[in-house]
Amino acid sequence: MTRPPDSETSAADESTAVAVADSLREWLLASLAASEAGGDQRQARAEELIDRGVREEQVRRTRGGQTVLDAATERAVRIRLRQDLSPLGPMTGVLTSRQWSDVEVNGAVHMICTERAGGRRHRFASPFRGDGEAFEWAAVQAAAQGRRFDEANPSVRVRLPGGTRLHAIAHVTGRVHLSCRLSSPSLTTLDALRAAGMLGPDVAAVLTATARMRDPCGLIISGATAAGKTTLLRAVLNAHPDPIVLDRIVTVEDEAELFLDENRFVNLVAFEAREPNLDGRGAYPMERFLTADLRRLTPDRVALGELKPDGGVMPLLLALGQGVARGVATTIHAPSAADVVTRIRTYAAFDPGSRRVADSVVLDTVAATVDLVVQVARIGSRRVVTSLLEVAGRSERGLLAGQLWRWNPNAGRATRTSVEASDRLGAKLAAAGLDPNILARERTSPVPAGRGQQRSPAGR
Repeated sequence: MTRPPDSETSAADESTAVAVADSLREWLLASLAASEAGGDQRQARAEELIDRGVREEQVRRTRGGQTVLDAATERAVRIRLRQDLSPLGPMTGVLTSRQWSDVEVNGAVHMICTERAGGRRHRFASPFRGDGEAFEWAAVQAAAQGRRFDEANPSVRVRLPGGTRLHAIAHVTGRVHLSCRLSSPSLTTLDALRAAGMLGPDVAAVLTATARMRDPCGLIISGATAAGKTTLLRAVLNAHPDPIVLDRIVTVEDEAELFLDENRFVNLVAFEAREPNLDGRGAYPMERFLTADLRRLTPDRVALGELKPDGGVMPLLLALGQGVARGVATTIHAPSAADVVTRIRTYAAFDPGSRRVADSVVLDTVAATVDLVVQVARIGSRRVVTSLLEVAGRSERGLLAGQLWRWNPNAGRATRTSVEASDRLGAKLAAAGLDPNILARERTSPVPAGRGQQRSPAGR
Protein backbone atom coordinates (compact mmCIF):
# COMPACT_ATOMS: atom_id res chain seq x y z
CA MET A 1 0.00 0.00 0.00
CA THR A 2 1.10 3.57 -0.65
CA ARG A 3 0.46 6.93 0.92
CA PRO A 4 -2.00 9.41 -0.65
CA PRO A 5 -0.37 11.10 -3.66
CA ASP A 6 1.48 14.33 -2.95
CA SER A 7 3.16 16.21 -5.78
CA GLU A 8 5.86 17.50 -3.46
CA THR A 9 6.86 14.17 -1.96
CA SER A 10 6.00 11.58 -4.61
CA ALA A 11 9.68 11.07 -5.50
CA ALA A 12 10.90 11.04 -1.90
CA ASP A 13 12.53 8.11 -0.10
CA GLU A 14 9.64 7.59 2.29
CA SER A 15 11.37 5.27 4.74
CA THR A 16 14.31 7.68 5.07
CA ALA A 17 11.98 10.66 5.51
CA VAL A 18 10.09 8.84 8.29
CA ALA A 19 13.30 7.88 10.09
CA VAL A 20 14.77 11.39 9.91
CA ALA A 21 11.53 13.06 11.01
CA ASP A 22 11.24 10.62 13.94
CA SER A 23 14.80 11.42 15.02
CA LEU A 24 14.13 15.19 14.98
CA ARG A 25 10.60 15.23 16.41
CA GLU A 26 11.34 15.16 20.15
CA TRP A 27 14.09 17.79 19.83
CA LEU A 28 11.83 20.03 17.72
CA LEU A 29 8.89 19.91 20.14
CA ALA A 30 11.12 20.48 23.18
CA SER A 31 12.93 23.40 21.54
CA LEU A 32 9.68 25.01 20.46
CA ALA A 33 8.17 24.66 23.94
CA ALA A 34 11.27 26.24 25.49
CA SER A 35 10.99 29.26 23.19
CA GLU A 36 7.56 30.21 24.67
CA ALA A 37 6.66 31.84 21.35
CA GLY A 38 3.01 32.17 20.40
CA GLY A 39 0.89 32.92 17.33
CA ASP A 40 2.80 33.98 14.21
CA GLN A 41 6.03 34.07 16.21
CA ARG A 42 5.59 30.41 17.10
CA GLN A 43 5.14 29.48 13.45
CA ALA A 44 8.20 31.48 12.42
CA ARG A 45 10.24 29.92 15.23
CA ALA A 46 9.08 26.45 14.17
CA GLU A 47 10.28 27.05 10.60
CA GLU A 48 13.65 28.22 11.92
CA LEU A 49 14.00 25.07 14.03
CA ILE A 50 12.98 22.81 11.15
CA ASP A 51 15.56 24.49 8.89
CA ARG A 52 18.21 24.07 11.56
CA GLY A 53 17.36 20.43 12.19
CA VAL A 54 17.45 19.52 8.50
CA ARG A 55 20.76 21.36 7.96
CA GLU A 56 22.35 19.59 10.92
CA GLU A 57 21.08 16.24 9.61
CA GLN A 58 22.70 16.92 6.24
CA VAL A 59 25.99 17.86 7.96
CA ARG A 60 25.87 14.72 10.09
CA ARG A 61 25.32 12.56 7.03
CA THR A 62 28.17 14.23 5.15
CA ARG A 63 30.62 13.77 8.02
CA GLY A 64 29.53 10.18 8.54
CA GLY A 65 29.92 9.25 4.90
CA GLN A 66 26.17 8.68 4.42
CA THR A 67 24.14 9.72 1.41
CA VAL A 68 22.74 13.20 1.91
CA LEU A 69 19.00 13.73 1.59
CA ASP A 70 17.88 14.58 -1.92
CA ALA A 71 15.53 17.55 -2.46
CA ALA A 72 12.33 15.46 -2.51
CA THR A 73 13.20 13.56 0.68
CA GLU A 74 14.21 16.77 2.43
CA ARG A 75 10.82 18.29 1.54
CA ALA A 76 9.10 15.15 2.86
CA VAL A 77 10.95 15.52 6.18
CA ARG A 78 9.88 19.15 6.46
CA ILE A 79 6.24 18.28 5.69
CA ARG A 80 6.21 15.54 8.34
CA LEU A 81 7.67 17.86 10.95
CA ARG A 82 5.13 20.58 10.11
CA GLN A 83 2.37 18.00 10.48
CA ASP A 84 3.66 17.17 13.95
CA LEU A 85 3.08 20.81 14.88
CA SER A 86 -0.40 20.91 13.33
CA PRO A 87 -3.50 20.19 15.45
CA LEU A 88 -4.31 17.41 12.95
CA GLY A 89 -0.89 15.77 13.27
CA PRO A 90 -0.29 12.89 10.82
CA MET A 91 -3.78 13.39 9.35
CA THR A 92 -2.99 16.96 8.24
CA GLY A 93 -2.20 16.19 4.62
CA VAL A 94 -5.22 14.04 3.84
CA LEU A 95 -7.73 16.14 5.83
CA THR A 96 -6.65 19.42 4.23
CA SER A 97 -6.74 18.03 0.69
CA ARG A 98 -9.65 19.03 -1.53
CA GLN A 99 -9.35 15.74 -3.39
CA TRP A 100 -11.24 13.66 -0.83
CA SER A 101 -14.79 13.78 0.54
CA ASP A 102 -14.43 10.96 3.09
CA VAL A 103 -11.46 9.38 4.85
CA GLU A 104 -11.75 6.14 6.82
CA VAL A 105 -8.82 4.88 8.89
CA ASN A 106 -8.71 1.35 10.25
CA GLY A 107 -6.08 1.51 12.97
CA ALA A 108 -2.56 1.02 11.68
CA VAL A 109 -3.65 -1.25 8.82
CA HIS A 110 -4.93 0.98 6.05
CA MET A 111 -6.79 4.14 5.10
CA ILE A 112 -9.61 4.39 2.55
CA CYS A 113 -10.07 7.75 0.80
CA THR A 114 -13.12 8.59 -1.35
CA GLU A 115 -12.71 10.99 -4.25
CA ARG A 116 -14.80 14.12 -3.98
CA ALA A 117 -15.31 14.37 -7.74
CA GLY A 118 -15.65 10.78 -8.92
CA GLY A 119 -16.72 8.95 -5.76
CA ARG A 120 -14.09 6.23 -6.28
CA ARG A 121 -12.35 4.74 -3.26
CA HIS A 122 -8.60 4.34 -2.91
CA ARG A 123 -6.64 2.29 -0.40
CA PHE A 124 -3.51 3.72 1.23
CA ALA A 125 -1.26 2.90 4.15
CA SER A 126 -2.49 4.17 7.51
CA PRO A 127 -0.76 7.34 8.73
CA PHE A 128 -0.50 5.73 12.18
CA ARG A 129 2.16 3.24 13.22
CA GLY A 130 -0.09 1.42 15.68
CA ASP A 131 -3.64 1.25 17.01
CA GLY A 132 -2.45 3.00 20.14
CA GLU A 133 -1.23 5.96 18.12
CA ALA A 134 -4.55 6.18 16.24
CA PHE A 135 -6.45 6.00 19.53
CA GLU A 136 -4.28 8.69 21.12
CA TRP A 137 -4.79 10.98 18.12
CA ALA A 138 -8.58 10.68 18.38
CA ALA A 139 -8.46 11.17 22.17
CA VAL A 140 -6.47 14.39 21.72
CA GLN A 141 -8.97 15.68 19.15
CA ALA A 142 -11.86 14.86 21.49
CA ALA A 143 -10.19 16.49 24.50
CA ALA A 144 -9.64 19.68 22.50
CA GLN A 145 -13.45 19.88 22.16
CA GLY A 146 -14.08 19.08 25.82
CA ARG A 147 -15.03 15.48 25.07
CA ARG A 148 -13.72 12.17 26.36
CA PHE A 149 -12.59 9.17 24.31
CA ASP A 150 -11.50 6.26 26.48
CA GLU A 151 -12.55 2.79 27.57
CA ALA A 152 -15.56 4.16 29.44
CA ASN A 153 -16.50 6.31 26.42
CA PRO A 154 -15.58 4.15 23.41
CA SER A 155 -17.33 6.31 20.80
CA VAL A 156 -17.03 10.04 20.14
CA ARG A 157 -18.09 12.59 17.50
CA VAL A 158 -16.30 15.91 17.17
CA ARG A 159 -15.68 18.61 14.59
CA LEU A 160 -12.03 19.08 13.69
CA PRO A 161 -10.28 22.32 12.68
CA GLY A 162 -11.37 23.14 9.14
CA GLY A 163 -14.87 21.72 9.56
CA THR A 164 -14.17 17.99 9.13
CA ARG A 165 -16.51 15.73 11.11
CA LEU A 166 -14.79 12.91 12.98
CA HIS A 167 -16.41 9.79 14.39
CA ALA A 168 -14.06 7.53 16.35
CA ILE A 169 -14.80 4.17 17.93
CA ALA A 170 -12.58 1.70 19.80
CA HIS A 171 -12.62 -0.97 22.55
CA VAL A 172 -15.98 -2.32 21.35
CA THR A 173 -14.51 -3.00 17.89
CA GLY A 174 -11.56 -5.09 16.77
CA ARG A 175 -9.39 -2.03 16.24
CA VAL A 176 -9.60 1.75 16.26
CA HIS A 177 -11.81 3.06 13.46
CA LEU A 178 -11.86 6.70 12.38
CA SER A 179 -14.46 8.07 9.95
CA CYS A 180 -13.88 11.60 8.66
CA ARG A 181 -16.36 13.56 6.52
CA LEU A 182 -14.57 16.52 4.94
CA SER A 183 -16.35 19.79 4.22
CA SER A 184 -17.01 20.81 0.61
CA PRO A 185 -15.71 24.39 0.26
CA SER A 186 -16.40 24.91 -3.46
CA LEU A 187 -19.93 23.55 -4.01
CA THR A 188 -21.79 26.27 -2.14
CA THR A 189 -24.18 27.62 -4.80
CA LEU A 190 -26.85 26.21 -7.08
CA ASP A 191 -24.84 27.44 -10.07
CA ALA A 192 -21.85 25.40 -8.87
CA LEU A 193 -24.03 22.30 -8.40
CA ARG A 194 -25.56 22.80 -11.83
CA ALA A 195 -22.09 23.04 -13.36
CA ALA A 196 -21.13 19.83 -11.52
CA GLY A 197 -24.12 18.06 -13.08
CA MET A 198 -26.15 17.61 -9.91
CA LEU A 199 -29.29 19.26 -11.30
CA GLY A 200 -30.64 20.81 -14.48
CA PRO A 201 -31.46 24.48 -15.09
CA ASP A 202 -35.20 23.99 -14.51
CA VAL A 203 -34.79 22.36 -11.08
CA ALA A 204 -32.18 24.99 -10.20
CA ALA A 205 -34.70 27.71 -11.11
CA VAL A 206 -37.39 26.15 -8.90
CA LEU A 207 -35.03 25.87 -5.91
CA THR A 208 -33.82 29.42 -6.45
CA ALA A 209 -37.44 30.57 -6.34
CA THR A 210 -37.99 28.78 -3.01
CA ALA A 211 -35.10 30.78 -1.55
CA ARG A 212 -36.67 34.02 -2.81
CA MET A 213 -40.19 33.32 -1.53
CA ARG A 214 -41.79 35.77 0.85
CA ASP A 215 -44.70 33.35 1.30
CA PRO A 216 -44.36 30.41 3.72
CA CYS A 217 -42.44 27.55 2.12
CA GLY A 218 -41.31 24.15 3.36
CA LEU A 219 -38.53 22.18 1.64
CA ILE A 220 -37.26 18.70 2.54
CA ILE A 221 -34.17 17.21 0.89
CA SER A 222 -34.05 13.43 1.22
CA GLY A 223 -31.56 10.75 0.27
CA ALA A 224 -29.02 8.25 1.52
CA THR A 225 -25.82 8.96 3.43
CA ALA A 226 -23.28 11.00 1.41
CA ALA A 227 -25.80 11.65 -1.38
CA GLY A 228 -25.33 15.43 -1.15
CA LYS A 229 -28.28 16.46 1.05
CA THR A 230 -26.43 19.02 3.16
CA THR A 231 -24.51 20.32 0.14
CA LEU A 232 -27.80 21.02 -1.67
CA LEU A 233 -29.38 22.55 1.44
CA ARG A 234 -26.43 24.93 1.82
CA ALA A 235 -26.70 25.95 -1.83
CA VAL A 236 -30.44 26.66 -1.49
CA LEU A 237 -29.82 28.87 1.54
CA ASN A 238 -27.08 30.70 -0.36
CA ALA A 239 -29.59 31.41 -3.15
CA HIS A 240 -31.13 34.15 -1.00
CA PRO A 241 -31.46 37.18 -3.32
CA ASP A 242 -29.98 39.82 -1.00
CA PRO A 243 -26.22 40.48 -1.16
CA ILE A 244 -26.32 41.23 2.58
CA VAL A 245 -29.01 39.12 4.24
CA LEU A 246 -30.83 40.91 7.06
CA ASP A 247 -33.47 38.19 7.44
CA ARG A 248 -33.15 36.23 10.68
CA ILE A 249 -31.87 32.85 9.48
CA VAL A 250 -31.65 30.14 12.15
CA THR A 251 -29.69 26.97 11.44
CA VAL A 252 -30.19 24.03 13.81
CA GLU A 253 -27.72 21.14 13.64
CA ASP A 254 -26.42 18.25 15.71
CA GLU A 255 -22.99 18.87 14.19
CA ALA A 256 -22.35 22.09 12.30
CA GLU A 257 -22.00 21.48 8.56
CA LEU A 258 -23.78 24.34 6.81
CA PHE A 259 -21.24 27.08 7.68
CA LEU A 260 -23.08 30.00 6.11
CA ASP A 261 -20.98 33.11 5.55
CA GLU A 262 -21.57 35.32 8.58
CA ASN A 263 -20.25 38.33 6.66
CA ARG A 264 -23.24 37.94 4.34
CA PHE A 265 -25.83 36.42 6.69
CA VAL A 266 -25.36 39.13 9.29
CA ASN A 267 -28.48 38.19 11.28
CA LEU A 268 -27.62 34.48 11.42
CA VAL A 269 -28.20 32.29 14.48
CA ALA A 270 -26.22 29.06 14.10
CA PHE A 271 -27.16 26.49 16.76
CA GLU A 272 -25.08 23.36 17.25
CA ALA A 273 -26.22 20.75 19.75
CA ARG A 274 -23.94 20.30 22.73
CA GLU A 275 -23.24 16.91 24.24
CA PRO A 276 -22.39 16.38 27.91
CA ASN A 277 -18.95 17.52 29.05
CA LEU A 278 -16.39 15.38 30.88
CA ASP A 279 -18.55 15.56 34.02
CA GLY A 280 -21.68 14.46 32.17
CA ARG A 281 -23.25 17.92 32.34
CA GLY A 282 -24.06 20.75 29.98
CA ALA A 283 -25.93 18.82 27.26
CA TYR A 284 -28.16 20.99 25.06
CA PRO A 285 -29.92 18.90 22.38
CA MET A 286 -31.72 20.13 19.26
CA GLU A 287 -35.11 19.15 20.68
CA ARG A 288 -34.64 21.50 23.62
CA PHE A 289 -33.56 24.37 21.37
CA LEU A 290 -36.53 23.87 19.04
CA THR A 291 -38.96 23.74 21.94
CA ALA A 292 -37.58 26.46 24.21
CA ASP A 293 -35.62 28.89 22.04
CA LEU A 294 -36.70 28.90 18.40
CA ARG A 295 -39.91 30.88 18.86
CA ARG A 296 -38.17 33.59 20.88
CA LEU A 297 -35.59 34.15 18.15
CA THR A 298 -38.35 35.33 15.75
CA PRO A 299 -36.80 33.59 12.73
CA ASP A 300 -37.70 34.38 9.14
CA ARG A 301 -36.32 31.04 7.94
CA VAL A 302 -35.20 27.90 9.72
CA ALA A 303 -32.75 25.32 8.36
CA LEU A 304 -32.70 22.07 10.30
CA GLY A 305 -29.62 20.01 9.51
CA GLU A 306 -31.45 16.69 9.66
CA LEU A 307 -34.80 15.35 10.81
CA LYS A 308 -34.19 12.49 13.25
CA PRO A 309 -36.34 10.37 15.57
CA ASP A 310 -34.92 12.24 18.57
CA GLY A 311 -34.45 15.59 16.87
CA GLY A 312 -37.64 17.46 17.74
CA VAL A 313 -39.66 16.68 14.59
CA MET A 314 -43.01 17.78 15.95
CA PRO A 315 -41.76 20.86 17.86
CA LEU A 316 -40.32 22.11 14.58
CA LEU A 317 -43.35 21.34 12.42
CA LEU A 318 -45.81 22.68 14.97
CA ALA A 319 -43.81 25.88 15.38
CA LEU A 320 -43.84 26.41 11.63
CA GLY A 321 -47.53 25.59 11.43
CA GLN A 322 -48.17 28.30 14.00
CA GLY A 323 -46.32 30.87 11.90
CA VAL A 324 -43.08 31.09 13.87
CA ALA A 325 -41.10 31.32 10.60
CA ARG A 326 -41.91 31.93 6.94
CA GLY A 327 -40.03 28.90 5.77
CA VAL A 328 -38.20 25.76 6.71
CA ALA A 329 -35.63 23.68 4.89
CA THR A 330 -34.29 20.41 6.22
CA THR A 331 -32.86 17.02 5.25
CA ILE A 332 -33.90 13.47 6.05
CA HIS A 333 -32.60 9.97 5.34
CA ALA A 334 -35.11 8.25 3.04
CA PRO A 335 -34.78 5.91 0.04
CA SER A 336 -37.23 7.90 -2.09
CA ALA A 337 -39.25 11.10 -1.99
CA ALA A 338 -42.46 9.08 -1.63
CA ASP A 339 -41.10 7.50 1.58
CA VAL A 340 -40.41 10.82 3.32
CA VAL A 341 -43.90 11.21 4.79
CA THR A 342 -43.75 7.69 6.22
CA ARG A 343 -40.39 8.52 7.81
CA ILE A 344 -41.75 11.70 9.38
CA ARG A 345 -44.76 9.83 10.80
CA THR A 346 -42.44 7.18 12.24
CA TYR A 347 -40.04 9.76 13.67
CA ALA A 348 -42.89 11.70 15.25
CA ALA A 349 -44.06 8.54 17.00
CA PHE A 350 -40.61 8.18 18.63
CA ASP A 351 -40.02 11.89 19.14
CA PRO A 352 -39.94 12.78 22.86
CA GLY A 353 -41.21 16.22 21.93
CA SER A 354 -44.33 14.91 20.17
CA ARG A 355 -46.13 13.83 23.37
CA ARG A 356 -48.15 11.22 21.48
CA VAL A 357 -49.56 13.58 18.90
CA ALA A 358 -52.21 11.83 16.80
CA ASP A 359 -51.12 10.59 13.38
CA SER A 360 -53.80 12.75 11.76
CA VAL A 361 -52.23 15.83 13.37
CA VAL A 362 -48.83 14.84 11.96
CA LEU A 363 -50.32 14.56 8.46
CA ASP A 364 -52.20 17.83 8.79
CA THR A 365 -49.04 19.58 9.96
CA VAL A 366 -46.91 18.17 7.12
CA ALA A 367 -49.58 19.13 4.58
CA ALA A 368 -49.66 22.68 5.94
CA THR A 369 -45.90 23.24 6.21
CA VAL A 370 -44.15 21.16 3.51
CA ASP A 371 -44.33 22.17 -0.16
CA LEU A 372 -41.54 20.26 -1.90
CA VAL A 373 -39.50 17.10 -1.35
CA VAL A 374 -36.25 16.89 -3.32
CA GLN A 375 -34.64 13.46 -3.65
CA VAL A 376 -30.88 13.19 -4.16
CA ALA A 377 -28.83 10.07 -4.86
CA ARG A 378 -25.51 8.76 -6.09
CA ILE A 379 -25.71 7.42 -9.63
CA GLY A 380 -22.36 6.12 -10.76
CA SER A 381 -19.79 8.68 -9.67
CA ARG A 382 -22.28 11.57 -9.57
CA ARG A 383 -24.47 13.05 -6.88
CA VAL A 384 -27.71 14.08 -8.58
CA VAL A 385 -31.25 15.28 -7.95
CA THR A 386 -33.47 12.38 -9.00
CA SER A 387 -36.95 13.61 -8.08
CA LEU A 388 -38.95 16.68 -7.13
CA LEU A 389 -42.25 15.92 -5.42
CA GLU A 390 -44.92 18.39 -4.35
CA VAL A 391 -46.96 17.88 -1.20
CA ALA A 392 -50.19 19.33 -2.56
CA GLY A 393 -52.58 18.91 0.35
CA ARG A 394 -54.52 16.43 2.44
CA SER A 395 -57.20 13.86 1.64
CA GLU A 396 -59.02 11.18 3.60
CA ARG A 397 -56.49 8.61 2.41
CA GLY A 398 -53.45 10.67 3.35
CA LEU A 399 -51.38 13.39 1.75
CA LEU A 400 -51.80 14.42 -1.88
CA ALA A 401 -48.50 14.42 -3.72
CA GLY A 402 -47.43 14.90 -7.31
CA GLN A 403 -44.04 14.01 -8.76
CA LEU A 404 -43.12 17.10 -10.78
CA TRP A 405 -39.65 15.94 -11.85
CA ARG A 406 -38.44 12.36 -12.23
CA TRP A 407 -35.05 10.83 -13.06
CA ASN A 408 -34.52 10.43 -16.80
CA PRO A 409 -31.55 8.13 -17.54
CA ASN A 410 -31.48 9.20 -21.19
CA ALA A 411 -31.11 12.86 -20.23
CA GLY A 412 -28.82 12.10 -17.30
CA ARG A 413 -30.89 14.30 -14.99
CA ALA A 414 -34.38 14.72 -13.56
CA THR A 415 -36.86 16.00 -16.15
CA ARG A 416 -40.40 17.38 -15.99
CA THR A 417 -43.30 14.92 -15.76
CA SER A 418 -46.89 15.42 -16.91
CA VAL A 419 -48.03 16.21 -13.34
CA GLU A 420 -48.88 19.88 -13.01
CA ALA A 421 -48.07 21.79 -9.86
CA SER A 422 -50.93 22.84 -7.63
CA ASP A 423 -52.29 26.35 -7.94
CA ARG A 424 -50.96 27.06 -4.44
CA LEU A 425 -47.37 26.17 -5.28
CA GLY A 426 -47.57 27.73 -8.72
CA ALA A 427 -48.69 31.04 -7.25
CA LYS A 428 -45.90 31.00 -4.66
CA LEU A 429 -43.20 30.25 -7.22
CA ALA A 430 -44.53 32.80 -9.70
CA ALA A 431 -44.53 35.48 -6.99
CA ALA A 432 -40.88 34.59 -6.35
CA GLY A 433 -40.02 35.18 -10.01
CA LEU A 434 -40.14 31.68 -11.51
CA ASP A 435 -40.96 31.52 -15.21
CA PRO A 436 -44.48 29.95 -15.36
CA ASN A 437 -43.45 27.97 -18.45
CA ILE A 438 -41.21 25.79 -16.27
CA LEU A 439 -44.29 24.46 -14.44
CA ALA A 440 -46.81 24.49 -17.30
CA ARG A 441 -47.86 20.90 -18.12
CA GLU A 442 -51.00 18.94 -18.93
CA ARG A 443 -53.03 18.74 -15.72
CA THR A 444 -52.95 15.43 -13.86
CA SER A 445 -54.62 14.98 -10.48
CA PRO A 446 -52.25 14.51 -7.53
CA VAL A 447 -52.29 11.08 -5.91
CA PRO A 448 -51.87 9.99 -2.28
CA ALA A 449 -48.23 10.06 -1.22
CA GLY A 450 -46.56 6.72 -1.80
CA ARG A 451 -49.12 5.57 -4.39
CA GLY A 452 -48.89 5.82 -8.12
CA GLN A 453 -45.41 7.33 -7.97
CA GLN A 454 -42.69 5.98 -10.21
CA ARG A 455 -39.69 5.39 -8.04
CA SER A 456 -36.44 7.15 -8.77
CA PRO A 457 -33.23 5.12 -8.81
CA ALA A 458 -32.71 5.98 -5.13
CA GLY A 459 -35.86 4.09 -4.19
CA ARG A 460 -35.27 0.91 -6.14
